[in-house]
Amino acid sequence: LDALGAIEGLAAARPRLNYFGLTGRRGARAIDDPRTTDLSGLLLVGLDAPPAGLFEPDGETPLAAAAIPPGGVLIGEVFADKAGLGVGDDLMVISFKRGSQGHPVPVRTSFVVHAVFTTGRYDLDIDRALVLRSDLARMIGDPLGFTEISLVAEPGVTAEALAERADAALLEAGLKEPGWRPLAQTWRAQGGIFLKAVENQKGILSTIFFFIVLVAAYQLVATLVLTVAEKRRDIGVLGALGAAPSRIVRFFVSLGLVVAVVGTVLGLLLGTLLTDNLDWVQRTINGGEPIFNAETYIFKDIPVAVDWPSVLLLIAATLGAALIFSFLPAWWATRMRIVDALRRW
Repeated sequence: LDALGAIEGLAAARPRLNYFGLTGRRGARAIDDPRTTDLSGLLLVGLDAPPAGLFEPDGETPLAAAAIPPGGVLIGEVFADKAGLGVGDDLMVISFKRGSQGHPVPVRTSFVVHAVFTTGRYDLDIDRALVLRSDLARMIGDPLGFTEISLVAEPGVTAEALAERADAALLEAGLKEPGWRPLAQTWRAQGGIFLKAVENQKGILSTIFFFIVLVAAYQLVATLVLTVAEKRRDIGVLGALGAAPSRIVRFFVSLGLVVAVVGTVLGLLLGTLLTDNLDWVQRTINGGEPIFNAETYIFKDIPVAVDWPSVLLLIAATLGAALIFSFLPAWWATRMRIVDALRRW
């Protein structure tokens, strides 16, 4: 902590002690028999204070627990529901500590549920138990009392820059061997597989949107070509009255842009409506049950983040495609001979 405290751009350094334990459902005798399959794995996270980002089970109200009391524990909503636990109940945890001969020695400790929280992520709400770091260190007999230190950057400082400075500070303090892999990892590196899956999904969506624009452009060309065929006589009359070819081109290009603008505005309104009510939409489609299972898709509710630069880029691509693809029917209209058009009158 002394070595990290001098890092420029560091807002906070919070030690954490992570350790695994086993627990059974309330009322079950499984806790007395470690060989049973009725036990559930639990990650005990020792902290000095609850982290930010914890909410009441409603998912909207920030967690009211300002501190973890001695002997207390904060558990996730999904785990509390599966274990049948509530505030004030006892949570019995069995684990092990290193004995004097180096062999593991079983230990069993009881914690009192101080609060039930949710993070909005199923994987965090099902197997996390937050306890005081000193309680967990005493339980497992760990003299160091930490397994990692969470670094929080000041506003404007990237996680990558902070990680590089942390590694340099640890190396200078003699806490890291030269040439070793970086000891400080960013949140992106820790969630690499998950974030890569998200990036792959974004790439797939970009490809889908590209083909949607192409299909829309093809339909626009087909519509305008049909319009030119139906308005052949009118085009001939305009030409006979002295309308310049450029005026006819502007008319059909403007018609294509009007169709594209109306479609874009309606699409933005529909997209905004769907993204603002995505949970209601999926439950309506699936008869009241969510389509996206939290056990598979991690999140309790589908997170929505509108990337406006991407939206504006897509709008520009749509209007550009409409402008380009509407020029072909317009050019065909100007190539029409006035005599042939009037002859069909």
